[in-house]
Amino acid sequence: MNTYNFDLKLNREGTNCFKWDGRKKFIGYPNILPMHVADMDFACAPEILKVIQERVNHPSFGYTIYDGSHFVTLSEWLFKQHQWKISPSWCLHSPSIVTSLSLCIYSLTQENDGIIIQNPVYSPFMEVIRNNKRKILFNKLVLNTHGKYEINFNEFEDLCKNKKTKMFILCSPHNPVGRVWTKEELIKISEICLKYNIIIVSDEIHSDLVYEPYKHINISSISNEVSQITITCVSPSKTFNLPGITSSAIIIENKKLRNKINSAIDTFHLFLPTAFSVLAFDASYKYGYSWYLKLKEYLKNNELILKNWALNFEPYIDYQSPESTYLGWLSFKKLNLNDAELKKLIYEKAEVALELGTKFGEGGENFMRINFGCPKFQLEEAILKMNRIFK
Repeated sequence: MNTYNFDLKLNREGTNCFKWDGRKKFIGYPNILPMHVADMDFACAPEILKVIQERVNHPSFGYTIYDGSHFVTLSEWLFKQHQWKISPSWCLHSPSIVTSLSLCIYSLTQENDGIIIQNPVYSPFMEVIRNNKRKILFNKLVLNTHGKYEINFNEFEDLCKNKKTKMFILCSPHNPVGRVWTKEELIKISEICLKYNIIIVSDEIHSDLVYEPYKHINISSISNEVSQITITCVSPSKTFNLPGITSSAIIIENKKLRNKINSAIDTFHLFLPTAFSVLAFDASYKYGYSWYLKLKEYLKNNELILKNWALNFEPYIDYQSPESTYLGWLSFKKLNLNDAELKKLIYEKAEVALELGTKFGEGGENFMRINFGCPKFQLEEAILKMNRIFK
């Protein structure tokens, strides 16, 4: 059995790494400690690496096809992890989740149609809607007095009533606020969408990284009726840290919807995978389980370090442990700084790059997102750097 070293210091510089090599170009601080981009600073699971290396040993990298067996592997994983039974025939290959969202919007809506999202939310949700010339409808999440985000269902239903509203993109679990939606919440959402004939597109990329006692529920599994209006987007890229090997699946039971999206895949010539994408996808779900269990343990320990630090600086910081993801959502509202001042404080004084909350839309003001998916020493270094400004 493999032993996994999540404490390994991995030098990612010089690998065309967006997080590390892109610091100067994209954030303007070449020597800052990057804790902002949502990929993990861990080595790939050796079981997955072994499969990739075996393929690399063959010196030819021509056009690649797939037989769909990786969708069988995916279906087994989904049933084991989430008790969601799907047919491999419901699955389509897509390079990435964001590509999948764009394909859904392009295929199933028209220009100027309304699409609901729940902000603050992963910024590409907004980008793909705007790029497809659709209208963003914001159903802003409500932060309750206990620091937990809730859905404003009255506003959600009002948005669905609009005849121009055609789609709802659900972030489940939610990035950046870390919520795992309950069955009751998902039932309520799906009942409203069924009532007004709204297509649900559910981004479930973080669904495997859920912490006890929380439990991810695939919204499509709520009922047969809900499954007929739902498109689910999944990928091993967050769970197994493979975003640079682009590979994802779109799961659609409704054949009519599936055919429309498949037609768009043909239109944009997205049906050929890379030599490694399907291979890594299959190997992740087939051989990565032991590594995945150890990863979750390590992430939870890191999150406790982050939580204890935030509690020590409660006069300045508000923080709630995420129910899912390796992303902490820090509120700096108590500092009474505007967002430009907050960025200057964290980036220039602490020399740590956190993702600005404003990137996630309205509701992200005075927040910052931190990625604790890294070796413990790196998280502790970031904390030490930030201690300077609070002490």
